[in-house]
Amino acid sequence: MMNKLKEKKILIIIASFLIFLSCDSNNQTLSSDNVKLLDIESISETRSSLGNTYDEESNVFWIMGKGIVEQKQEIIEINISIEQRDKDVINASKVVNENINKVVEIAKSLGIKEDDIVTKEFSISPVERWIQKKDEYGEWGESEIIAYEVNNSILLSSEKIDVITEFINQSTIQTGNTLRINNINFSAKDQKENKIESREKAIEDALYKASFYEKRLEIKLGDIIHFQELSGPSVSQNDKSMPMMRMAAEAMPSASIYAGDSEIITEIYLGFKID
Repeated sequence: MMNKLKEKKILIIIASFLIFLSCDSNNQTLSSDNVKLLDIESISETRSSLGNTYDEESNVFWIMGKGIVEQKQEIIEINISIEQRDKDVINASKVVNENINKVVEIAKSLGIKEDDIVTKEFSISPVERWIQKKDEYGEWGESEIIAYEVNNSILLSSEKIDVITEFINQSTIQTGNTLRINNINFSAKDQKENKIESREKAIEDALYKASFYEKRLEIKLGDIIHFQELSGPSVSQNDKSMPMMRMAAEAMPSASIYAGDSEIITEIYLGFKID
């Protein structure tokens, strides 16, 4: 009787051990399947991040096209201002008006047209200082106007660098420390035409790639059913946007300006139906 009980216990232990091994094997198989699923998802995400991809669900083959057009920055824009600070606002305004008229006359004498001279900003602002005061009641502080600052800003444009250079030189001599050069910017003359050309190049690039992949991958591309354009900003290869400078007439060297080139970039995405 005792021997039979021992045999049953041994059989139960062996059966429990086999069940444990079976469960562990199933878990390992499931874990392996999960790893495979993750690998497939990872591959799918990587593929979708590429420029030219095939979307199995919608049966669409995506092609990216890129067009780049180099352009000369032929138009120079200079933003200058006359600034004067004085305790008397009338005196400050008088100095600013006299010097801004000098600047405009210099521009006209150099061949800059009136249509290319535009007032950008005119302002009169109080200059304040925080002053500590004291009396029999204690100490306190208050803001007090100590002067007035008058500023008149104009924008001029020309296609000739030497004209802008000479304008800066003469204006510095005539207006002295009141002259401020806020910034100098360069732009292309035919931006619209260059943009159209960059789009045409992007389309040609996309269609060439579509033909290439169609032959090499032995697939048949049908109609274009999706389109998207991504237009990037003009990229300057010679960034000469200058910050604000306070000019001094004494020992002022001649200005040097360089325009450089820029690029207009267009990117498009075409979605072809797979026949």
